[in-house]
Amino acid sequence: MVLVIIGILVGLAIPRMHGFKHQFYLTTMISDLRNLAATEEGYWSSVDSYSSDLNAMRFNLTPGVWVTFVQADSAGWSASATHEDDTSHCAIYYGNAPPLPPATVKNFIGCSK
Repeated sequence: MVLVIIGILVGLAIPRMHGFKHQFYLTTMISDLRNLAATEEGYWSSVDSYSSDLNAMRFNLTPGVWVTFVQADSAGWSASATHEDDTSHCAIYYGNAPPLPPATVKNFIGCSK
């Protein structure tokens, strides 16, 4: 009887752990994109242009997070972030860069679930 109760409790806990891990991955992607936005603004202040070169901006990503730039020039920039352990992705666009789904509002990070 004790083993059945333990099995039920474990069965209830596993889906919740998956949800917690998914939320952690979203949070790390959002955090990296927020930090990237601040870094891009600092870089633009120095050279009057945005960059897609993370090394030139001296930007370090969280381990497991990958950022892909779609556009980065003097008019604006857009980028998306993914995590190697999750299927979701987040995006942001700034300036005159075209919208990058799931980001639908300029300067706000959007994420797919």
